[in-house]
Amino acid sequence: MAINAFQAVLLGIFACLASLPGMAGTTIGNYTLGRPLVGGLVVGLILGDVATGIIVGAAIQVVYIALVTPGGTVSADVRAVTYIGIPLSILAIRAQGLDPSSAEAQSLAAALGAAVGTLGTVLFYGTATINLVWQGIGWKAMETKDWGKIKKVIPQVDYVWPLDRPHPVLVHPHVHHLHGRLRAWSRS
Repeated sequence: MAINAFQAVLLGIFACLASLPGMAGTTIGNYTLGRPLVGGLVVGLILGDVATGIIVGAAIQVVYIALVTPGGTVSADVRAVTYIGIPLSILAIRAQGLDPSSAEAQSLAAALGAAVGTLGTVLFYGTATINLVWQGIGWKAMETKDWGKIKKVIPQVDYVWPLDRPHPVLVHPHVHHLHGRLRAWSRS
């Protein structure tokens, strides 16, 4: 068994959906689609083996059953576990010729899930650390009111907060006043 490009794209889309805060305030995204048990079903549907997906997802879910992320802390990247670890586990179980419901297959799935979760966490915090560089550049540009540098660091800033024209979303008087003050600040 191999994962084709279309299946890989679908797994990537679901991994992204699992991390979106807009999915009912992370209730559907992080706390449902991002968990191994539900993700196992999704991965099983994508790979064409729902039973193995659910069994592997359940085996990995046991490891992460009590995972809570208060204040945005990430002790394990469950989305990596779900959308990278479960497909890898399914491939490994099939390659070894194991019965998915056997203890050996479930141990293999849990071990792969833990390894991928650890790697995902390291990459998550590595990305956050690298992003601090850009944040520092942005703060210095804000202090010197260098709007051009801010646009270089955050290219989409004009789409989020265009200071050179009235923003159509800004209908509340307080927000409109704040927008005017920001526009004046950026020109001073």
